[in-house]
Amino acid sequence: MKFKTTTIACAVIIQSVIALPSYATLSTSYSFNGNGNWSLDGCGSNDTPTCSIDAIVPNGSTVEAAFLYSTNYVTNLIPTVSFDGTVYSGADWTALGPNASTSFLEAFRVDVTAQVAATIGSGSAAPYSFTVDSETPNTSIDGEVLAIVYSNPSEVLRTIAFLDGSSSSAGDSAFISLADPLTSADLLDPNFEASLSLGIGFGFQGNDNSQSSTVDVNGSTLTTCAGGSDDGIEANGGLITIGGIGDNVANDHDCSALNGDDELYSLDSFLSAGDSLITIDTLNPSNDDNIFFAGLNITADATISENPVTEVPAPQALTLLGLGLLGLGFRSRAPK
Repeated sequence: MKFKTTTIACAVIIQSVIALPSYATLSTSYSFNGNGNWSLDGCGSNDTPTCSIDAIVPNGSTVEAAFLYSTNYVTNLIPTVSFDGTVYSGADWTALGPNASTSFLEAFRVDVTAQVAATIGSGSAAPYSFTVDSETPNTSIDGEVLAIVYSNPSEVLRTIAFLDGSSSSAGDSAFISLADPLTSADLLDPNFEASLSLGIGFGFQGNDNSQSSTVDVNGSTLTTCAGGSDDGIEANGGLITIGGIGDNVANDHDCSALNGDDELYSLDSFLSAGDSLITIDTLNPSNDDNIFFAGLNITADATISENPVTEVPAPQALTLLGLGLLGLGFRSRAPK
C-alpha cells in the first residue's frame, strides 16, 4: 500500500477572523450565534428500512436549521433517500465534491429544516426518531447524518458551525493565531466549552485499528484512531460514523478497542493559559475514508472565515480563541 498524507482545513475564530490555506476542502455551510445547541446523529445499513436517526431537542426550542447528509462510495452516484416519508433525489441534493485522494468517495447535503421543524415543533423531553426508509442503491450508500441546530433561551450562548466537503491530500498542518493569550479564568469557567464532531464515510478499521488517522493539538495527541463504522455496520453500504448522540465528548478515545474513537471531542484540555497560538497537525496513512462533515460548538460569540484578513477586531466578552482543523483522512475500506 502506498502511504500519503491527507488534509482538510477549517477555522472558527471567536471575535476575530483568521486566514485559511487555499487548499481548504471543508467549507462553512452554516453557522449560528445565540442561546442554543445542536443534535447530531447518523446511521447506515443494507436493510430496508435502512435505519433510524435520533434527535434530542428539549422543550422550549425552535429548530433553526436541519441538514441531511448522505455518503457513498460509487463514482457519479446521486443518492435517492426516503427520509421519514419524504424522498430526496436528483437536484434536491448539493454535491460536496469527490474525495481528492480516491475520486470515488462523495457526500451530499439537503436542507430538511422545514420537515424536521414540523415534526419537532417546540421540542420535547423525549428523543425524536426519524426513519431512513430506504436508500437507492442501498449497498452503494454508507449512510446518513442528521445535523440540527436549535435555539432555546435556557441554553448558554454558543457559536455552532457546520463545515462540509471532502478529504484532500494538500497538506498536514494548520496554525490558529490568538489575538490575546488565553487566561486561567477563561479556561476555568465551568460554562466554557469547545467541541468538535467529525462525520466520516467509508471508514473501516479492521480488528487492530492499524489504519488510523491522527490529530494533534499544540503538539499533543488528540486521537490516533478517528474513523470506523460506529453508526453503521462493518461492511460496504454501512461504513459511517458521526460524533453525536450516544457519544461522550470527554472519553479517552481508546485506540486499543475496535471503533474505540467515537468522533466527538473536547478541545478544552489542549488549551493552556498564556496560549497565543493553536497548532493542529494531522496525518493519514491510507487515503481511503472521506471526512465530509466537521461540527464546531463553542460557548462564545464567533465569526467564521476562509479568507485572509488584514485587521483583527479587539476581543470583547471573552479572550480571543481560535480553533482549526486540518488533515483528516483514513484507512482502507471494508472488503466487499
